[in-house]
Amino acid sequence: MSRSALTKSDISACALALCSILGLTPAWAADFPTGTYEAKEAPYAVSFDDKGQFHVNKGATLEVTGNYSIEAGKLHLTDGKGPWACTKAGEQAGIYAWKYENAVLRLSKVADKCQDRVKSLVNLDWKRQK
Repeated sequence: MSRSALTKSDISACALALCSILGLTPAWAADFPTGTYEAKEAPYAVSFDDKGQFHVNKGATLEVTGNYSIEAGKLHLTDGKGPWACTKAGEQAGIYAWKYENAVLRLSKVADKCQDRVKSLVNLDWKRQK
């Protein structure tokens, strides 16, 4: 009888550990600072909503829209449509490391074959507007 209880206890401990590990991914996503960002050097704004969508606007004109996700602390961007969207095969998606400090978002390239997106996002201080 005690052997059966030990097995149930072991299973419960493993289940709890697994749930704890799996629970880390949403925490990373929840930590990503959604909002609209502008950089002094860029004549456009980048917005991240809480539904996994991003938008790039130059003034009132939508230039790019797409999806984003956070996985293992990295920002994954996938362009959807717009005149600035990277739509060539192999260029739709890019991965960036991100750091948010003092209302400033900084991105650095991890992997991205779309050089225009890389030039538009990295080495800039993206200040949170709203």
